[in-house]
Amino acid sequence: MIKIEGVSKIYNLGKQNEFYALNNASLEIDNGELVAIVGKSGAGKSTLMHIIACIDDYEKGKYTLGGQDVGKLGDSEKSLIRNQWIGIVLQDFALLERYSVLENVMIPFYFSPNKVKRSEQKKRAMELLKELSMEHLCNQKVNKLSGGQKQRVAIARAMITEPKILLADEPTGALDEKTSEEIMNAMRLMNKKGVTVIIVTHDMSVANQCERIIEIKDGCIYE
Repeated sequence: MIKIEGVSKIYNLGKQNEFYALNNASLEIDNGELVAIVGKSGAGKSTLMHIIACIDDYEKGKYTLGGQDVGKLGDSEKSLIRNQWIGIVLQDFALLERYSVLENVMIPFYFSPNKVKRSEQKKRAMELLKELSMEHLCNQKVNKLSGGQKQRVAIARAMITEPKILLADEPTGALDEKTSEEIMNAMRLMNKKGVTVIIVTHDMSVANQCERIIEIKDGCIYE
């Protein structure tokens, strides 16, 4: 599904302070894998995630997603891929605090080119919340939730458009050990549904729960 060949992401290209965030990076991730990307702060983890998510461009190499050469796509085409193919979960949740759990989960539908009836939106959202043991809090305002509950809402929101890939950037970074385990259980649940799950983390206890570990060091990939 994901094939990155010799990709380099360069900041300040041609200047004295030129910096390679990724340096000739190559990797392949198959459909349905559960993968951890690990490395120290500044190693290039988030840069790699942003390229996989079609958020950032790159200066060298080739990125193929589902058979499409991403480097040849325009902004609107990449936006469509992000909406239909990719769900993203962030460490800080990025939820609308004064909206309800259900309203937050349904937000991606507002940006989708595929029009879905409101009743179907609600049905899908409630099914996901039930899978994540959050259906009883569907009408609760997000600002009343714990960190673990917020992260489960973020996972449901990322999955609502039924993406093929779930990208999680430090999803347990702000959580305690018990809550982190609950979030990893939720990630495995999504993976068992056939979703390719990629977790960016510096926590080896999280990485070791994945099927495969990819390490980034100074912008280079090791496995």
